[in-house]
Amino acid sequence: MKRIVFILVLMILIGCTAQIKEPVKEQQKAETLVVAEQINNAEQLPVAEEVKAPENPSITICNKLPLTERLSLGEKWFCLAVVNDDPKICGNIEADPGDEEDQANKDICFAVASADTSYCKKIQNLAQKHVCYYQTAVISNNINICDEIDYDKNERLQCYFTFVSNLHWWDRSNDIKEEYCNKFPTNEADKNTCLAFKNRDVSLCKNNINCLTFFKQEMSFCSGAGSELKDCIRDRAMTNKDVSICETLNGEKRDDCLGDFCTHIDLDITICDKISDDMERQSRYSEIAINTANNVRND
Repeated sequence: MKRIVFILVLMILIGCTAQIKEPVKEQQKAETLVVAEQINNAEQLPVAEEVKAPENPSITICNKLPLTERLSLGEKWFCLAVVNDDPKICGNIEADPGDEEDQANKDICFAVASADTSYCKKIQNLAQKHVCYYQTAVISNNINICDEIDYDKNERLQCYFTFVSNLHWWDRSNDIKEEYCNKFPTNEADKNTCLAFKNRDVSLCKNNINCLTFFKQEMSFCSGAGSELKDCIRDRAMTNKDVSICETLNGEKRDDCLGDFCTHIDLDITICDKISDDMERQSRYSEIAINTANNVRND
């Protein structure tokens, strides 16, 4: 299956110590534009072409893609377009005529890189449409983009929750505004969870295990109240900042845990390298690059 990025849910991205100086970023962006123009003028995409910016960790990671020959170059162009705020690079994503999935991936790239949801509106497949809105909201740091999901109330609420939970995992709870929490109906448990994130106060969760799991708990929580939670062990790895807990899981759950950890708790591709699935590992590489660039924008 072809895809551009994960998602997000738990589209989980976290505070990172990587810093990119603005003058360097502008210079590297200019270099990227030159390469992009050369590519746009070429009859065929130069598969081995790289954007030369060794001091920019985000671009360096993007240029490692694709990680294997069987994976599409689309993830690389998406990655470069988003970290450089340059939607023109999305034009390099190949979309076979009539292939709705290819075209949707291209539209997601344009939407996210330009913070323009008109591209999301063009997407017919609901799963990809949701990803488009979620990613555009999170990466552009604009929760109001979720308001545009007027065709599905539950998806709109999930978009709000994805936005605030990402801020929580990134250790940016101070950026959560009360107005964000007020987007949830008064009777929604997620409203109290949002307030718990905002105030860094687990007591506001009350007895809601779906809220409690976002805060530090003993491992016994997962054999007790949290036993019904799908990602309880992963949450213990995240809240305890202990990646070794991911290694107690198997298969897809292990990959998900490692992927969420390396894109939210510790932006470290060497952790992502432990992911067994090639496509999942590549998606997480792209996510690390984008999250690192976002940290610079939000500083």
